[in-house]
Amino acid sequence: MTTTTTDPAAAAGAAIGGLLGFVIAIVITGLALMGMFKKAGQPAWAAFVPLYNIIVLLRISGLSPWLVILAFIPVAQIVLAVLLAINVAKVFGKGVGTAVLIFFFAVIMYFVLSYGSARYLGPEAARHPLGQAPQQGRDAVDSFKTGQYQS
Repeated sequence: MTTTTTDPAAAAGAAIGGLLGFVIAIVITGLALMGMFKKAGQPAWAAFVPLYNIIVLLRISGLSPWLVILAFIPVAQIVLAVLLAINVAKVFGKGVGTAVLIFFFAVIMYFVLSYGSARYLGPEAARHPLGQAPQQGRDAVDSFKTGQYQS
């Protein structure tokens, strides 16, 4: 009969290290999303709440918050990531290249959109093809019929 022993100090160290890594990931992601949320008129604190930040991101990108359910289904997570990448690029007036970069490097691109010159155009911009949403002031507002789209 063989017995395996685990050093309690090693187990505690692994648990603390994992928890610390999780907290660091939440803080970095929150900082990346915070600027986007501010531009979209959402509360900045929402960027630091896991799962709720995905719901807010879905709302500002013109998608149904119920799609957060896809985050719990392994293959459907990829579909959710593609939808978010495309719609986030659209609502910030960006094109296909930005959507691809968001898909592969989401946190980095969220920093670029948050603290760069990108303007939030509203969830109505998600109704346009990538890169073709109106970019400037009145054109951005006048091209949409008020009340036509609900978020």
